[in-house]
Amino acid sequence: MITVTRRSYIESATPAEIFDSLSDPSRIGQLLPRVQKVEMLSRDMETRTARLVTHMSLGGIFGTIRCEGDLTWEEPGEILFKVRTPVPVETRWTLTSAVNGTDLQATMSLDLAPMLGPMAAFVPVQTVGDMLAKELESALKAISESSAAPKPRERAVAA
Repeated sequence: MITVTRRSYIESATPAEIFDSLSDPSRIGQLLPRVQKVEMLSRDMETRTARLVTHMSLGGIFGTIRCEGDLTWEEPGEILFKVRTPVPVETRWTLTSAVNGTDLQATMSLDLAPMLGPMAAFVPVQTVGDMLAKELESALKAISESSAAPKPRERAVAA
């Protein structure tokens, strides 16, 4: 299991505003550059869950892969997306009120063993961790930059 965590303090934005930004399906591609498209298969507001498909661009021989998983949320404090296929990935966004802003922690965990079997032991963990860290840092930067001017938007997780 490869796990990377990054934190960011977002000034003058409430957890609810950041939650709105993270839950907007039209913005996911702006926050996570590898995400090309998002499809919502189902949503249950009572249990605060949704089934999503993301199409992720990996480039090279991998092209774009279809990732299916479950989204759960506790508004406005946490969003969790657990990808089941083709490889288990868990991405957790935790939002906490801070003085004049929001503390945002993003954690991404990737388990290559189900897909690669014993070959997962030969994967350069540091290289993969650096790639995950770059994705999270890019997303945190995009969220921070967009929080200056929140706009009304469609929300993927809560209505």
